[in-house]
Amino acid sequence: MLEKWKIKNLLAKAFEEDIPFYDLTTELVIKENPIVKAYFLAKEPMVVCGTLVVEEGFAFIDPEIKTFWHYQDGQEVEPYTKIGVVEGRVKSILKAERVVLNLFQHLSGIATYTRKMVKKLSPYKTILLDTRKTLPGLKVLQKYAVKVGGGENHRFSLSDGILIKDNHIKVLGGIEKIPQVLKTLPHYLKVEIEVKSLEELEFLLKAKAPIDVVLLDNFTPENVQKAKDLIKQYNPNLKIEVSGGINLDNIEYFAKLEVDYLSSGSLTHSVRAVDISLKIE
Repeated sequence: MLEKWKIKNLLAKAFEEDIPFYDLTTELVIKENPIVKAYFLAKEPMVVCGTLVVEEGFAFIDPEIKTFWHYQDGQEVEPYTKIGVVEGRVKSILKAERVVLNLFQHLSGIATYTRKMVKKLSPYKTILLDTRKTLPGLKVLQKYAVKVGGGENHRFSLSDGILIKDNHIKVLGGIEKIPQVLKTLPHYLKVEIEVKSLEELEFLLKAKAPIDVVLLDNFTPENVQKAKDLIKQYNPNLKIEVSGGINLDNIEYFAKLEVDYLSSGSLTHSVRAVDISLKIE
């Protein structure tokens, strides 16, 4: 669920950046300011995402602009589909156009890519997670787009849970220090720990480290299977997350191993925006 106040804060910064003083082209070239209609046109197959952001974007520039949707967030559309229509003063529409389209294309791109990955996971029980590899200021929107595409959210922030990664382990003096450190943590907090090798995993399992989820980072499919065998032997209730280079091309190889979670930074940090045009009628 998107909160409007969060969207408005983001849009305020976006428009301040895009229109710091004056829209010179629109104000000096366009003399009349009639009410017009414009439609959003999908130029490729996509999952629609960001309709509320579009509405709030236009309303930020001109509260009298009206938006009507033929498709809602989460729906799939084919190329040359009219997604929706906006109606209002032409100058207001032109001022808001670029910021609104940038966000609409970006969020729909995330939702579309996520949906493709989720479909590849459909025969399996594995859940697709995003990561914190998001663009500063856009995290809430990007993680919303992942949900629209059918994925699930990992931590939103560092305040959401304990995830001990390689640099934490390095600072503590090595994996051998972890079991003692874990004993000092509040019992009610979920703990996840990243391991880089089968040896690190085996040490934690034999030490009976109190962890809820183990993150197998950059493991090959072969080593993931070996890790599953170790976990089955020592702690069969331990949840398994696999991360590191997971993408559309290889996700099914890992899904076949039937781990609990696959997490992919590619959902947000390098996804391609889809092509959407805004055409004035």
